Amino acid sequence: MKTYLKVLVCFILTLISSMTGHTQDSNSAKKYGEITGKVTVLEKKFMGGMKEKDDMSGVVVYLTGFQSEPPREMHDLVQEDKTFHPMLLPIVAGQTVTFPNHDDIYHNVFSVSPVKSFDLGQYKSTDPPKDVTFDKPGLVPVYCNIHPQMISFVLVLENKAYAQTGKDGRFTISNVPPGRYSINAWKPRTQRVSKEIEVLPGQELVIDFELVMIEKIPPHKRKDGTDYPEEEDDWE
Repeated sequence: MKTYLKVLVCFILTLISSMTGHTQDSNSAKKYGEITGKVTVLEKKFMGGMKEKDDMSGVVVYLTGFQSEPPREMHDLVQEDKTFHPMLLPIVAGQTVTFPNHDDIYHNVFSVSPVKSFDLGQYKSTDPPKDVTFDKPGLVPVYCNIHPQMISFVLVLENKAYAQTGKDGRFTISNVPPGRYSINAWKPRTQRVSKEIEVLPGQELVIDFELVMIEKIPPHKRKDGTDYPEEEDDWE
């Protein structure tokens, strides 16, 4: 009988603890808002006019107007097949990005951005990767001093309230503190689109965007300001 009572008491205490935790989580969720929506990305038709892209992934949707502590995890911006992966990397100010080279040839990653200027020098896959900490918000174009086609963008954000769209263009930003903010949508080869919003506690806000891919990424110089040679040289 005593054993039965002990089991029953333990069960009741566990149930109460579970219900209390659920209530706390629910109350916590009610303090924040959630933003969902869709970004429609348009591109030029071959014969003129515009059409929706089949793949509308990779657009960064982000809030400006408040700051938050950066996550602890590091991100990779990989050099592989003479290409940066991903082309657009969103992070929070204070985070560190590692630049591993998966190619058997040398690359020289650099940026001359006023937001974050750096030069990692030449290294290849047999060398240890190098990293950079991005300490203030802004857009940082990243290049290779050897291969002009290698272009990427590190988008350094004020806070963790951001998301990237899926193939269907949809996104969700959860746990947004209440307040008035700007919400922005951008990816390379588009003009950034911004809207003013107010997030209320426990509210789900639906915001849609439309981006037009008409911009061309302008040519860039090498790190010393000179033009790239006409013939690419893969330095072994």
